Amino acid sequence: MVAARRPPRRWTLAALLLAFLALAAVGSVSRFYTDLLWFREIDKTALFWGMLRTKAFIGLLAGLGTAAIVGVNLWVVERLAPRYGLTVVARPQVERARAVLSPYLRPLRIGIAAFLGLVVGLQASGLWQTFLLWRNRVPFNQRDALFHRDVSFYMFELPFLRSVFGWLFTTLVLTTLLVAAGHYVLGGIRPQAETNRVAAQAQSHLSVLLGLIVALKAWGYWLDKYQLLFSPRGVVAGASYTDVKAQLPALEFLFWVALICALMFFVGARRGGLLIPLISIVLLVGVSLIMGGIIPAIFQRFRVEPQELVREKPYIEHNIDATRKSFNLSGVKTKQFPASDNLTAQGLDANRPTLDNIRLWDPEVLRPGVRNLQAIAQYYNFTDVDVDRYQIGKDMRQVMISVREVDPNGLASSARTWQNLHLAYTHGYGMVAVQVNTADEGGQPDFIVKGFNPENPAIRVDQPRVYFGEPPPNAPEFVVANSAQGEYDAPSLSGETNKLFSYEGQGGVQLSDIGRRLAFAVRFRDINLLISGNVKSDSRLMFNRDVRDRVEKAAPFLQWDGDPYAVVVDGKLKYIRDGYTTSSNYPYAQRIDLADAARRNEIGSRGVEGIGNYIRNSVKAVVDAYTGEVTLYAFDEQDPVLATWRKAFPNLFRPASEIPESLRSHLRYPEDLFSIQTWIYASYHIGNPDDFYSKEDFWALPDDRAGEIRRQEDTGGLAAANSVKARPYYLLTKLPKGTAPEFVLVMPFTPNGKENMVSYLAAQSDKGAYGNLTLFSLDRSRTILGPTQVNARILATPSISSDLSLLNQQGSRVILSNLLVVPVDESLLYVQPIFVQGSAPNSFPLLQRVAVFYNNQVGYADTLEDAIREVVGGQPPAQPPPADGGGQPTPTPGGGNSDVQSLLRRANTEYQQAQAALKDGDLAEYQSHITRMGQLIQEALSTEGDRPGPTTTTPP
Repeated sequence: MVAARRPPRRWTLAALLLAFLALAAVGSVSRFYTDLLWFREIDKTALFWGMLRTKAFIGLLAGLGTAAIVGVNLWVVERLAPRYGLTVVARPQVERARAVLSPYLRPLRIGIAAFLGLVVGLQASGLWQTFLLWRNRVPFNQRDALFHRDVSFYMFELPFLRSVFGWLFTTLVLTTLLVAAGHYVLGGIRPQAETNRVAAQAQSHLSVLLGLIVALKAWGYWLDKYQLLFSPRGVVAGASYTDVKAQLPALEFLFWVALICALMFFVGARRGGLLIPLISIVLLVGVSLIMGGIIPAIFQRFRVEPQELVREKPYIEHNIDATRKSFNLSGVKTKQFPASDNLTAQGLDANRPTLDNIRLWDPEVLRPGVRNLQAIAQYYNFTDVDVDRYQIGKDMRQVMISVREVDPNGLASSARTWQNLHLAYTHGYGMVAVQVNTADEGGQPDFIVKGFNPENPAIRVDQPRVYFGEPPPNAPEFVVANSAQGEYDAPSLSGETNKLFSYEGQGGVQLSDIGRRLAFAVRFRDINLLISGNVKSDSRLMFNRDVRDRVEKAAPFLQWDGDPYAVVVDGKLKYIRDGYTTSSNYPYAQRIDLADAARRNEIGSRGVEGIGNYIRNSVKAVVDAYTGEVTLYAFDEQDPVLATWRKAFPNLFRPASEIPESLRSHLRYPEDLFSIQTWIYASYHIGNPDDFYSKEDFWALPDDRAGEIRRQEDTGGLAAANSVKARPYYLLTKLPKGTAPEFVLVMPFTPNGKENMVSYLAAQSDKGAYGNLTLFSLDRSRTILGPTQVNARILATPSISSDLSLLNQQGSRVILSNLLVVPVDESLLYVQPIFVQGSAPNSFPLLQRVAVFYNNQVGYADTLEDAIREVVGGQPPAQPPPADGGGQPTPTPGGGNSDVQSLLRRANTEYQQAQAALKDGDLAEYQSHITRMGQLIQEALSTEGDRPGPTTTTPP
């Protein structure tokens, strides 16, 4: 019997390769089709096809251009190859290669050209944004200080021209290398030959290519002179004295030298010989080194550095002006603020709206409490807490909002089936709202909206179901709504069976036919989508449910704020996210790392990033939590970058005039933008170039000492375990000379290298004044303590230090919230909330004390109201330590006052009982013991006697 013949191995490999390519093609087609369906869902198909057309156009243009240049030149190599047999000694390998390749020169030439064209085309397609900005550019109507060209040239045209230059230069260099290799293999270049080592035809061919490269380099020198406006050589970014007086003339000279050298290469190609090309190369390299490198370096060292300020002064002025414009800081208004110490009880009553809206709860501190108290069902979670303002009764109040998201990962492992994860647990439900300036019994959050479907809520939500929001990590990649499997809704609190819900909105992609189900099954590698009987023809598959993903895909050319925030508008839950146009090409403006300046320290935050020197909050994106509808509003219609994108995609953005009034009242000045602006303004508040050069009045951002506190081993004092640069915070307050409370974003400044406060910047958010930036400058004739100094004074106050030392024992943690500087009338109140978190599982921070610093006195009480009254209302406040930095509580020596010892022992007993109650989950009992402990400590301190303290302000 004859054995079956095995197929050749090459056919097996070919079959495997084809199978792999088929699978890759199916995956790509399914992703393409499902992406198209998603863009149809959010009504942004014009963006989808516009991006695709642009990528295809520039990819094909660049790819075909490269393929044509390479292919034509390789064809010329073949045509110019010697037609006679010539064997050169010591070239047997080359001759064998030539013999093997000769029959396949045409397909090899086409293959090389096609491969390089494909690679270059794919690379070039990534420049679609640069191309669209160039093609749809609009003027800035601002001109640079050196060449007097419109800023749009640097923002839109120059990046595109640099890209074209890079493509041509790369293509010509690759072509030249391939041509040289081709001539070598085909006999046009024979290094081992005794004479005529380079054939005349090959020499001419290479000379023409080198001449084109040098001519292209001349264009590069012409573009480089505009790049001087981003030069880092001087004191600040932009063209410096050396750049203008030495580097610019050198580049203009090199432009002509390069053209002459290119001409010499062309002449050499016609006349033959290597002398002229060699002279051209030596001339260009030598002049480039001398004129472009050595002379500017000497000029900088001996002409500029000995009198740098005199030389650089006008260029520093250009940089200050451009940086303020590019970061939208030109319109900052400055007002004097006295920070007086004459606030009275009557003054407090007159500023009651401000006091009622001082925020004690930090989002990071509040979130665990909200999760523990309001998740209620195991499949709900709270992933974010947002600050906003709402009309509560007759008053505008600052509140903290958190949306209840679905989190099926909280289910038992046996319950995390495919049906539960993707069909049953599909949506979150409602939100909670917390009063910012108070706490409930035991220090818990004071909820003004809580639970499910509350009666007569302070903030009404008509459609509480949340299909699109900020899902927790590891949430299912997709859910299918309106399936045969009912969706779990709000849990029954009476023990009855949970109600089921069927989605009735238009969100998601309808699985109307088998083709769509197959496409999604391939995309998510989930065959259950294809075979499950629960999936109906009117079921809707929802993916990209994170509002951050939705807006990033809806406008991929924008950067986005790291914190989308939930709002309730006309009874509907929506999310707002701020979009930014950014660039690093604003002439003369200082470039910075935008992520560092934004100062977002949260793990996994997705905020502004990259190097930039221009930013505008040009877009407000709104996402409906029930339908997933994405609406992009052109908020800053004066921004030329946004105008360019609107020209490229005319129907993508709605005008700002279409923003509903109910939504406009919840718009906030964005945190990331203000963080970046304050980072820049710390230096660029100085308008005088002489003062800017000296850096004497540079400011700094204070440290944020929020977080857990610990006793320091070296000093024995209490201090925050971590310290980072502070971020701005929202206040609902009446600004100095204002007539009504406003929602503002504020940031204090301190002198560079010092900790006292010199000013604070406020950004307004309310309609009619949105975007106004006001700098409140403090009195420089006296020292006004900064946030870091006040934090240290509070922690060093004897009664507070003793109290916190007791609270910070036996596994409990004392946590400081953000220290807020709040303007009240013409004074400044410093407010430091203090929380305690027990060691029991699922414990969360409880508000235990509030410290208020004013007029060098520390108020310390259970409530904000009582703490303020201690420093303003005439009640005896807790005394801070002496100004010399001492003042840690002096330990009572053995044999001291027996009454004090007895009181402290009783306080410690109360603390032990409080901890036991906390472990048992009895928060009311815990609060009772903590309150009694504080009273005993106060009695002990009163028995021991008062200590004097320093004044709030000291002479400089």
